[in-house]
Amino acid sequence: MIKPISDPDMRVKSWEEAKQLALQETKRRLAVEIRKYWVDSISLEPRSHGGLWSVRLDLQARKGFRKRLIKVAMKIDPETGEVREFAASAGSARAI
Repeated sequence: MIKPISDPDMRVKSWEEAKQLALQETKRRLAVEIRKYWVDSISLEPRSHGGLWSVRLDLQARKGFRKRLIKVAMKIDPETGEVREFAASAGSARAI
């Protein structure tokens, strides 16, 4: 088990918190209902490269009657919880 970061100034201390923040931000920005999700990768970059959480998710989302696969990538500042970069792209419809 990976221990969370023990710095009290950090708002996002573990990969679980980064994942939950990423899911909430995706719902808010894309206005979709997330049915299922798969974690592609979650990592904390070294401070020399910005020290941001890098989160990649594959989502099965529903908007209205349509289901879609969406690939989401974002970078989150661990000190503030602010999303610095956000990108979403449509995946294959056959995957659903």
